[in-house]
Amino acid sequence: MPSTNRLAGVYAWVTDQRQVTILVAILVALPTAYAFHATFGGDTTGGGFLLLMTLAVGVPTAYDTHWPAYDRTWQAVGWVFAACVVATVEFVGLYLVGTALGLAPIPAAIGAFLVTYLGTFAWLASR
Repeated sequence: MPSTNRLAGVYAWVTDQRQVTILVAILVALPTAYAFHATFGGDTTGGGFLLLMTLAVGVPTAYDTHWPAYDRTWQAVGWVFAACVVATVEFVGLYLVGTALGLAPIPAAIGAFLVTYLGTFAWLASR
């Protein structure tokens, strides 16, 4: 029965810890980026996208490349949730600091993205 083997292979792929962490990060990133866009207005369209990329791409990549895998998938999901919260707070805080210093919304969002994304990767790589 080749179809059974194919279904088992697809199920194993979908429930793999790496795939689950990516899916969870995307599910957190979409409403978070929308909330950022809705909160800070239309001038931050690029900012919402950069936050989306930080959460949906950066967090699972950080887990996959710089963090030891957990034995249980629910622990990895918890790590992704916590990392998304930390990255969101860091991104929004840096964005607010940038705009308070007189930067336009897009350069402030770019700076927040670079510090959050690259700075966090540098910190994880150093540990």
